[in-house]
Amino acid sequence: MSNDNSLLEYSEIVMKMFNSEDEGFEFYNDYAYEKRFGVRKDYCEWDSGHNEKTLRKFVCSCEGFRAEKHLTREIKMRRSRNITRCGCPAKLVIAQDQNTEQWYVKDFIDEHNHPMIEPDLSCFLRSHRRISDEQKAEIVLLQISGIRKHQIMDIMLKRYGGYDRVGFTSRDLYNFLHRSKLQTLSPGDAQTLINYMIVQKRRDPDFSFQYKRDGRGHLTGVLWYDFESQMDYRAFGDVVVFDGTYKTNKYNLPLVPFVGVNHHKSTVLFACGVVAHEDTESYVWLLRSFSDAMSQKHPVSVITDGDLAMQKAISIVWLNSSHRLCGWHIENNIVSNIKDAKVKEGIRCFLYDRCSIEEIERKWMEFLKKNEVTDKDSWLYQMYERRQVWCAAYHASKRYLGLRSNQRSESLHSRIQFNLDRKMSLVELLQHFDNTVQKLRIREANLDCCVLERWTMGAKRGFPPTRKSTMYDYSDSVQRYHELHNISQMTSFAASQSLEAYERLKRVLEEEAAMILPNRGEGEGGGKRFGPVLTQGGLDDYAESYNVLDPIRVPGRGAPKKKMKSSSDKSNKKCTLCKDQGHNRRTCYLRDEVS
Repeated sequence: MSNDNSLLEYSEIVMKMFNSEDEGFEFYNDYAYEKRFGVRKDYCEWDSGHNEKTLRKFVCSCEGFRAEKHLTREIKMRRSRNITRCGCPAKLVIAQDQNTEQWYVKDFIDEHNHPMIEPDLSCFLRSHRRISDEQKAEIVLLQISGIRKHQIMDIMLKRYGGYDRVGFTSRDLYNFLHRSKLQTLSPGDAQTLINYMIVQKRRDPDFSFQYKRDGRGHLTGVLWYDFESQMDYRAFGDVVVFDGTYKTNKYNLPLVPFVGVNHHKSTVLFACGVVAHEDTESYVWLLRSFSDAMSQKHPVSVITDGDLAMQKAISIVWLNSSHRLCGWHIENNIVSNIKDAKVKEGIRCFLYDRCSIEEIERKWMEFLKKNEVTDKDSWLYQMYERRQVWCAAYHASKRYLGLRSNQRSESLHSRIQFNLDRKMSLVELLQHFDNTVQKLRIREANLDCCVLERWTMGAKRGFPPTRKSTMYDYSDSVQRYHELHNISQMTSFAASQSLEAYERLKRVLEEEAAMILPNRGEGEGGGKRFGPVLTQGGLDDYAESYNVLDPIRVPGRGAPKKKMKSSSDKSNKKCTLCKDQGHNRRTCYLRDEVS
């Protein structure tokens, strides 16, 4: 009976006809999945006159042998992989009929010289691992939402019920996201960022940005903001806090958000910038661009860290603004620069003492004399020279809305750091930063809804609501996918509660799938999109933006942790067995003798 079934199956296969080579491969791959082996494409023949394929050979993944030279080579630069080929003769050869243009089975061998794998392991064979289009769309959506790659894999496994049902492995997911990133950034990271912002401005005229380049065309600074940020600044822009000490991209460029506090005592974002150099010139450009964006309204007070270049830029651009250094940074510097407990307590008093200026000057003289501070290069004397920007007495009559440190900027950075890392591109930085801003604005909307008006400050009462749900622009096909996904999710859950509803919905879906799936094309615009549209055509009006090159990675400030070796000082690694260069102990020819 078994032989009869095999003969019947064999006769059905050799009589098969296919409309294309891909259809033939899909058939053989599905057949291999049921029989628990993998396949791959092998030899093909071409019609030189029409430049078309006329024959294709599909073989078992165990077909052939590893080349002898890879087995006998004494010095191996790479570690040898496991041998998986054993000369399996199984194959399917299809050829094209020139008259009907259909593909027929020319040769079929279903004999293997190796055991088949276990049924639950077929999903790990290469030909059976594939990320479907709907899975790609969901993966991209999860990634731009700030979810890590390994967490995305966990979500997909839970949703589909295991590796045998999800259809791909973690490595496949990582490779897909890497290829997607390369495709997105093919014009260049900086160019893609500028194109993205141009598209956003076309979609939302209230969105604006400014950028600058150096003499060679490399991006050196960019500032972006939307209409809601401008309205927030008009309402709450009396006190501005910004900090440029965080590097959250692969170029080591500082991210500089301009933040403040709103009528709910919550953090609010006014704008965000990235600069290539932490010098006075870069910060002057950033502050002037920010002032231009906010109709030349300068803040009453500014709180920053102790950066001297930033302090000088503020004195140049915002002449009439009160500038105060962050109290938290001062506290940290006191701990790291002073060891004596009494001296620490003495200088800490200047940070919080709100006495008169005459009184604080007298106390300073007594403090310097008592501790014998005469060296002008010492940290204590330098803090004395800068006392007007951090001592509380000099700011007692000024308005800071209860802020003493840049904790608002720190809190924003703590939220950003959860989703960002130092390997991110500028486009990824903008995407994930927008997620953080949306969360801040959702929190404000929640407070506007839930907090009684009698307990709310009225600073923003005269401004219209301007909240937007998202800054992402999706293609029409992806938007339709989102709508269908939401409807199907609700319907599927409701139908799963009843056997009758489940069978009815399943029957309808199977009928529709049989009609739609064979006819699905490449989507709109000549290719499939699985996430936001980062770049679009029609940028001829912005031709000057085409010359924006990626920023040059800048080294961090301060002394390096270790002395960098020059290329001449670096020595090649040596094998610990034979002491020769070019390989390691694992690939050494003496390994067998030692073992």
